[in-house]
Amino acid sequence: MAEIAELTAQNTIKLPADIAAQFRAADRFVVWQQGDTLYLKRITPPAVLDRVAEAPAEEPLALDEINALVHNTRHHQNLRE
Repeated sequence: MAEIAELTAQNTIKLPADIAAQFRAADRFVVWQQGDTLYLKRITPPAVLDRVAEAPAEEPLALDEINALVHNTRHHQNLRE
């Protein structure tokens, strides 16, 4: 079902309520345009970023842990390609 979004005077796009309800206010999107079509795709950061963000500032991740996270992330990305 197609619905109408509105570009406000503040250059924000107001989404229909039932579509907006599927997202959180903090969600981020990549946006691109092709002709008169505008595309929005929600950016979903890799779960590894949660692990890094959860590390206490007083106890930063060890270099070995960081290397393992990077290695695992790259490995999983290569499997998807």
